[in-house]
Amino acid sequence: MKSIEKLLILLLSCLLVVASQQANAQTIYTVTGLVTDARTGEPVPFASVALVGRRVGALTDEQGRYVIKAKLLSDSIAVSSLGYVTQRQFIDRERMSQAVDVKLASGGTSLQEVTVRAGENPAFRVLRQVRKNRVTNDRKRLLAYECDNYVKTQVSLTHMSERMRRNPLMKKVNEAMSKHDSIIDSDGHKLLPILVSESVSHYYYRDSPQRKREDVRKTRIKGVAVDDAGLSSQLLGGTNLVNQNFYDNYIPILGKDFASPIGDNWRNWYEFFLADTTQIGDHICYEIQFEPKRPEDLAFTGKAWIDTTSFALCQIETSIGSGANLNYVRKLTIEQELEPTMDTVSTSSGTAGWLPTTIRLLADLTGVGKQSLGLRAEVTLRSSNVVVNKPHPALFYEQPIEPSDTVATDNDAYWRAVQGNLAGSDSLNKADKKALQMIENLRAIPAVKTAEGIGQVLVTGFYKLGKVDLGPYPYLFAVNSVEGLRTRIGFRTNDQFSRNWTFRGYVAYGTLDRRFKYGMEADYLFSRQHWTLAGVKVSDDLERLGLTPELIGGNRIFYALSRFGRYRGAYRNMQKELFFRTEPVRGILLTATIGSRTFNPIFPFHYRISPDMGDLSPLKSDIYDTYWSIEARLARKEKYIMDGNERITLGTKRAPVLTIRYTKGLKSLGGNYNYDRLTMRAQQSLRIGPLGRMSYLLSAGFTPSTLPAPLLFPHIGNPTPLLTFNTFNRMQFYEFVSDRFVAIHVQHRFEGLLFNRLPGIRKLNWRLVANVDALWGSQSKANQDIETFKPLPGGMKPIHFGALDGRKPYVEVGYGIDNIFKIIRIQAIHRLTYLDNGPNGIPVKPFALKASASFNF
Repeated sequence: MKSIEKLLILLLSCLLVVASQQANAQTIYTVTGLVTDARTGEPVPFASVALVGRRVGALTDEQGRYVIKAKLLSDSIAVSSLGYVTQRQFIDRERMSQAVDVKLASGGTSLQEVTVRAGENPAFRVLRQVRKNRVTNDRKRLLAYECDNYVKTQVSLTHMSERMRRNPLMKKVNEAMSKHDSIIDSDGHKLLPILVSESVSHYYYRDSPQRKREDVRKTRIKGVAVDDAGLSSQLLGGTNLVNQNFYDNYIPILGKDFASPIGDNWRNWYEFFLADTTQIGDHICYEIQFEPKRPEDLAFTGKAWIDTTSFALCQIETSIGSGANLNYVRKLTIEQELEPTMDTVSTSSGTAGWLPTTIRLLADLTGVGKQSLGLRAEVTLRSSNVVVNKPHPALFYEQPIEPSDTVATDNDAYWRAVQGNLAGSDSLNKADKKALQMIENLRAIPAVKTAEGIGQVLVTGFYKLGKVDLGPYPYLFAVNSVEGLRTRIGFRTNDQFSRNWTFRGYVAYGTLDRRFKYGMEADYLFSRQHWTLAGVKVSDDLERLGLTPELIGGNRIFYALSRFGRYRGAYRNMQKELFFRTEPVRGILLTATIGSRTFNPIFPFHYRISPDMGDLSPLKSDIYDTYWSIEARLARKEKYIMDGNERITLGTKRAPVLTIRYTKGLKSLGGNYNYDRLTMRAQQSLRIGPLGRMSYLLSAGFTPSTLPAPLLFPHIGNPTPLLTFNTFNRMQFYEFVSDRFVAIHVQHRFEGLLFNRLPGIRKLNWRLVANVDALWGSQSKANQDIETFKPLPGGMKPIHFGALDGRKPYVEVGYGIDNIFKIIRIQAIHRLTYLDNGPNGIPVKPFALKASASFNF
């Protein structure tokens, strides 16, 4: 879900300088005709006539006549009426006006009986049967299935304000684009297309063990700030955007969980109305209308058609209302059409579950403010050639998204065949071809080319310069008490340089310490399927005790911000490592490392070399550490895509991620200490029913060895005003160090559970959040004896590291309001234990208000 949001943000960022054009009249097609009984010739009143694959249709009048007006035609119409067999009639997609008469043959389908209790909503009985028959109808019941998919994606700018039109840069765009017609959507809004893509893929699913794979066979992408293959092919070429299953209790969209109208909790979220019985294709269905009980809830408004014989979901149309507690979304609709599948393996007859044959998603996004630019994304999926209950071996599913080597190769004959067979009425039409031409003209405008480069840097952190990417920009500048103004310039090679080799490096300089720092890394990628690579890296830089990238778990923004301000716990670190990484089984990543590092503090610190001698022991401040380590990362159901030589995770879809590492320090390699060190880390995000979403990070560490404090486990404190998750926000830097510990960070987002029910406040779309952070740890007496209180030469007092009482946990709790002005979070943090002054005499402030900013839907 995150990589997809970055792509949309990139498209929006690149074209904030673009204006919409004047609209011309749209072409209107007209289809008329007469529907009669094939046997008697009598007109059939109130029959349903619809364009196949479109949500456009009409009912016949009392004389059996109908009129359909549409801006776009499909290749046929479907005519249905209760008691008749559905008839499909082909039409001419290019004719402006045509008459098509249809004769319906009688059918013998009867309705399944539904018993309704007195006083009960009649829709409830139908919905209970839907849940009861889920085990038969849900596609997840299948042992396996596979199908061909055609996906068309269109992205356009919309809702251009007059203020934006007056911008000088936008005037240049207007002048360049004035010769070309605009496109208008069905709501009358002007659209400026910035991306059109088509893709064909083959999708595989297997249950027990659950595995998925998608082979992206061909893509055609034309757009602003996107490439023609690679990352875009995987994001836009697969089914990432349109794979919702309404039988699930919650539908994940834009990082939020929407309650399904046919999930287990349907009665808690929705009001229902059993409207009618109608015919959808060959199925007679109950039409059930639904809407949220509270407009602010993350729930849908729409209609569902339930088959009267199998109680399967046959069709559904949903939309998210403007009152929902959701940011940057003007409109969002999802439409699905489902058909029963036949078991292609078993000799028994009958259906084997229902699969979507058509899915349409429309998202109308906006920025901050009423006058902000809008972004509209439309995705259409058509599925065919379904094969069920024929699983492949588990190893076949190892690569979840696999683009073909010729995925972006031009082949007009191939696409003509796709449009005639797989895509059908959803293939590129006249409006789409017009959009492609507009995109070509748009990309030729110099201002847009500049915006593409700026948007790329803002989102990825790198500026692409041929075979080399320059960056990342968050590390470009910093100001702190040790280095003064720190300037850093870095690079990495991309897959244009080599499909196997990747080189990275940076150089930094501080104006106060007048020292150069550097880092270099070279990696060789052996296998993409099993993600096998080896590498070497060397760095000489200034680090901060307890805030290395390893300890903070890859939080790069926090790591970049930690280089600002007063730089406590600074030390110079010369590190060299060789590593080998592989994923022999999907979801299990193994890493072996051998390396060395130095610890040269520039803060007052020393320790006893021979602690058994007490104060008579010689003292030392620097440490030279040599080690090897083995790490296993277990991430079940993790999804990822390839960006050149980089692998980007799309998350684990609510499954936990577990990391275990064993490190062995060796004097035989030249280091100062022999030691054993074991660490564990587990994190997960969980949906807690209607109570919201909870995430946790559980970590633990243990070393039985006797070591100076920097080689133990310094706990991550955060005394800054910035709220940072998975740290202790009322703990000082390196206030506590342990040789054994267990820590838990729990964060709960109640979404709109409370504020959506408070009049006056619910319109603000605020969201309640809470957190608990706890730590159990201790130090052995042997490790405490290594520390010395003896002054340094010159009389300066050394920095001391505190030790926790193993019987008394360190605890913080917090509560606050998120989504203030859509981006701000303010949280109150209380420190409940260890309230005395710290080991270095720093007063403890048990309460603080902290803030953070983020963009979330």
